[in-house]
Amino acid sequence: MDEKRKNLFFYSVVFFIIILGIFLRVLFFSFSRPFWNDESALVLNIINRGYSGLFSSLDYFQAAPPLFCVICKFFFVFIKKIEFAMRFPALICSVLSLPVFFIFSRKLLKTKLAAIFALLLFSLNYQLIYYSQEVKQYSCDVFFFLSVLLLYFYINLEKIDLKNLLLIGLFLAVIPWISYTALFAEVILFLLLIFKNWKKTILLFILPLISSLCLLPLMLKLDNSSFMQAFWAIGFLDKDFSNISELLKNNAIFYFMDFPNKFFIALMLVAGLCIFAINYKSKQSKIIFLPLILAILLSYLHIYPMYLRTGLYLFPIILILTAKPFDVIKLKFEIINYIMIGFLFAHFTLCTFKTDYIQIIKKQYYKEDTTVFLNKFIKISKPDDTLVVPASSRINFDMYKNSVKLQNRKIIFINNFIYDIDDIKKTYSMLPENNTYYILLTHSSDKPYEYKNLCDYAKAHKNAEVLKDKDYNALIRFSK
Repeated sequence: MDEKRKNLFFYSVVFFIIILGIFLRVLFFSFSRPFWNDESALVLNIINRGYSGLFSSLDYFQAAPPLFCVICKFFFVFIKKIEFAMRFPALICSVLSLPVFFIFSRKLLKTKLAAIFALLLFSLNYQLIYYSQEVKQYSCDVFFFLSVLLLYFYINLEKIDLKNLLLIGLFLAVIPWISYTALFAEVILFLLLIFKNWKKTILLFILPLISSLCLLPLMLKLDNSSFMQAFWAIGFLDKDFSNISELLKNNAIFYFMDFPNKFFIALMLVAGLCIFAINYKSKQSKIIFLPLILAILLSYLHIYPMYLRTGLYLFPIILILTAKPFDVIKLKFEIINYIMIGFLFAHFTLCTFKTDYIQIIKKQYYKEDTTVFLNKFIKISKPDDTLVVPASSRINFDMYKNSVKLQNRKIIFINNFIYDIDDIKKTYSMLPENNTYYILLTHSSDKPYEYKNLCDYAKAHKNAEVLKDKDYNALIRFSK
């Protein structure tokens, strides 16, 4: 096969994989599923505040970059379907990250086989697809982290003029307000450039430094609540590194949850680390190891967690490591390379479609459908019946209460969580007698468990009725 045909075949495969990745992201996004609790909490901040209010600490234990929130609010002005509007920035970043990752991988991987393998993992990864349709900044984290690192290959400090230097500096000054983790990539970019031309590097980072100093007070408030401290603590390394293996294991399961052969992935990852380590002086190795070292350092100093979705920005680096062993595979016959590409594509697409993606296509995914159950309450209840909204369901209720006609209906808000039997007894005892109640259950840390307890307790009382769906969204009806 001549070089022209090889390139045509290669870029045809790349194009097809990128289109497949875009299709899965747009498909999941198009379902416009109801906001779940965490999304509702952020959306309530966005729609209930003015633009300036988004540049201060958020309510409901939320920690999102202010400019990301502003962009979501801007789209809401033009797209009245709120689920579409709020998720649109995440979708855009997720789609754009596909070609950016491919370009990035070509800078760090030598062979076409390695680049295709990395792109295949990136395009089909369930977590990247999922966060392309959630009102969270994690897709933006991946896109901007990659974009900043990619700049290293295109900034020529010896030839760049002052105008372009300031334009790039302005770009670097803005994006941490959209993605906090972009700031980590900028630190890495600074370290890579400072030894090439320190004068122009300092000039390049004047605006980013000023911007970062303005952003720093807001970032320092991210974990000021006990809830955030407890959540982030899971992703912090202990001082003696005793939890590092558990942390890495949980992250690996999160990253590769949709791939069945995790041992193969782990083996490739370790091999990739060794290959880059052998060539530790190369710029490619520095771009791989600096993000990992910085992430470990930030976690060890309890500044930023390296855990699950908060560490999703590192996933492209993990994939490059996983694909690197294909760079050292020397095959005598070119046709074997293409057979291997076909095998990898078939294996990973079939395995993943059999698991997560078939659920996406059939819309068999987790959702907290508050509107449906509020409408059920209106339809089946009497005017004097009371809706009970526990603390766990309050945010979802506040998000969707205006989408149904609840005027003049009795509503009791319970400040505690209805979780175990003691919580249920406490709630039951405080409710007035001679009334019929409907407990709304749309969110809980363990919905099946809470649902079972509520049902068991409700059935012990007269006129009990339970309405639920496959996701354990429910109305628990009972009289007292």
